[in-house]
Amino acid sequence: MWIILLVLLIITLFFVLTKPGSLHSPKLRGRGRVEFYSKGMDAGFSLQEINLLWAASQRADLINPPAIYGSVEELDKAINQIAGEKKFSERKGVEPETVILKKLFEYRKKVEMGKPKYRSGLKSTRNIAVGQRLTIRADGVGVYSSKVVENEQSYLTMTIPVGDPLPGGFSWRQVKLNIYFWRKEDAGYFFQTRVIDKFYDRHNLHFRIYHSDNILRSQKRRSVRAPARISARLYPLKSLEEANQWMESSPGLSCLIVDLSEDGAALKIGGRGKKNLPFKLQFKIRNEIVVLPGVVKRVQYKPKPDESTLHVEFLPTGENNQMILLSYVFDIDRSRSKNENAEENDTLNVISGISSERGDDPGKLQKPEQSEKKEESPEETVEDTAEELLEETVEELESVDED
Repeated sequence: MWIILLVLLIITLFFVLTKPGSLHSPKLRGRGRVEFYSKGMDAGFSLQEINLLWAASQRADLINPPAIYGSVEELDKAINQIAGEKKFSERKGVEPETVILKKLFEYRKKVEMGKPKYRSGLKSTRNIAVGQRLTIRADGVGVYSSKVVENEQSYLTMTIPVGDPLPGGFSWRQVKLNIYFWRKEDAGYFFQTRVIDKFYDRHNLHFRIYHSDNILRSQKRRSVRAPARISARLYPLKSLEEANQWMESSPGLSCLIVDLSEDGAALKIGGRGKKNLPFKLQFKIRNEIVVLPGVVKRVQYKPKPDESTLHVEFLPTGENNQMILLSYVFDIDRSRSKNENAEENDTLNVISGISSERGDDPGKLQKPEQSEKKEESPEETVEDTAEELLEETVEELESVDED
């Protein structure tokens, strides 16, 4: 008897799972259509745009289409599905798919910037990580660099500040310290404190300083950055009046993009870089050539191995270029995470007029002809570090310091 019941149960389950609307039926996704349209309207999409989004979610075979309004994974699948194989540079702004792609990328940025790491931050110096670099300004003596070596409940320990020679009679214990630091993938911070005491630890002089719960946070970044390793060509310009987005055939200067956003990048290049230098940058991503003019905002120079990291800002670019950059930043097809950009080097050689047979590799840093090799003093290093950190904070932080 129990065998008959078991057979009947198996037959019943078979019909339940295979009929329309079952768990294995694609029509199950249709049940979320009302929710999909409702959430789409709440997100600011028009009915026509939501129709296109719905079609894309079905083509992308999304199990839960409404999830694209909250899940970056599902949202990226939908964007990649709509983008297809057509190049962003070939799209026209009036095309329905182009219109929805622009809006999807804007929505994608909104979702990304809404993540806790962009909204929350440190509330107290008790949460500063060991190893955090600090930039210290003391009234009347200059800018100094230090590093956190210990963080206890009642005090913070840092290395002795290094920088300009101290004036005679100066005592760190008698001045108020204005401390700035940049927390990776977070924001700039500022707090004020004083030295408790000094002590030697294995022949190294350290300072213990008071904690502060009055710590100010500056989130200046308005765009998402992604790590990169993209060979590129840099073309210095005499002025921004020469800036354009025409493709160059001359070699230019070889450089390496190490992080990228829609409005800027960090480049590694041989020799000493030059701040405020106008340029054109040419590189390839997603099988598309991108040419962007911009300006070098900050320079970090290392005497050994004689190379610079240039923090550059792009001039406002067209919407098509912006979509190309965002497609890389958000990695909508997951090619970046799979390291599928290695083949771009050879293509870049060709468009730059460089023959691989000559052994020119844009992935290797080439020194600019104009660069002058000279040793960097400790004072210059501190000034560069301070400049980098201070420019990452808002003007309000400096006004607090001045007060």
